[in-house]
Amino acid sequence: MFKKDTISHKVKDYVMSNKFFTLYKDYDSGILWTDVDKSHDHLKYYLSNNYIPHSDKKGLFGTLYLFLQRTMFTYKRVLLRKALKESNCILDYGSGDGKFAGYLKKKGKKVFTYDPLKSNSLQTTDQPQGLDFQADMMMMWHVLEHIPDLQKAFPHILEKLNKTGFLVIAVPNRDCFDAKHYKNKWAAWDVPRHLYHFNHKSLVSFMSTHKLSLVLKRPLILDSFYVSYLSEKYKKNPLPLLSGLVIGLVSNCLAVFTSNFSSSVYVFRRN
Repeated sequence: MFKKDTISHKVKDYVMSNKFFTLYKDYDSGILWTDVDKSHDHLKYYLSNNYIPHSDKKGLFGTLYLFLQRTMFTYKRVLLRKALKESNCILDYGSGDGKFAGYLKKKGKKVFTYDPLKSNSLQTTDQPQGLDFQADMMMMWHVLEHIPDLQKAFPHILEKLNKTGFLVIAVPNRDCFDAKHYKNKWAAWDVPRHLYHFNHKSLVSFMSTHKLSLVLKRPLILDSFYVSYLSEKYKKNPLPLLSGLVIGLVSNCLAVFTSNFSSSVYVFRRN
C-alpha cells in the first residue's frame, strides 16, 4: 500500500462523474496515487462513451485518431524490433480493442491478448487465465497506471513473463511540460481511471524493486498533442485542436532537451 505522505493536489474527473479526487505522494517510491474508497467501483468509470481508448469514436476526430493510431503501430514495431526478434511469444496485457496485437500477428508474430475490461473484471490479482506458458514479451500500453492495488497485483501479472523476458510499458509522464502547463486540468491525470502517476525516476525505481532493468526508452511524440487537445476541451477553449497542437509542439520541443516527453515507451528486462 502506498503511503499518504503528503497531498499533491485534487483533480476533477472530466470524462464521466465530475467528482474531485485527491492525489497523494508516497515519498519512498516517488509515485503519486489517486485516493479511492475501498468500495470504489473501478469498472463503471470506463463505461462512458467519452472514454476513447475503448470506444468506437465517430466523426472527424475519431477518424484522425484511428489514422494516427495505425501510424503509431508502425513506429512501435520499429522501436521494438530488437526485442520482437528475440520474442517468440507475446502477451498484450490490457489489449483494449486488440488492434496492435492484430497488426503484429499480420507481421508473423505469435500474440495473445488479455484485457480485464473485456472480462468485466478489475480485480487485484486479475491475470490471464488458461495460459499455460510464460511470454517472452509482455506489453502494457498505458495499462500500468490503471491497475488497482498495484503493489499486490504486479507480482501476479509478472508470473506470465519468463525469467529473461521483456516488459514493455507506456505511461504518461507527470514531469512533462503539458502537465505543468495545464496543472489540474491535464487530461493525463484522468482520475479515477488512472490510479498511479509516474515520472521517469519513480517508474524505473518501481521496476527495479521487481528485478527489472531498463534497456530502452523512446518517446511517444503524438501523445502530447492528444493530451493537450483534451486538456483544452476541459478548459472549454473554443479552439481546442489548434491550441492543443501548439502546446503539444512546445512540449515536444522542450522535451528534446529535458527528456520529459508527455509519455514514453520503456522496455525493461528481467535481471
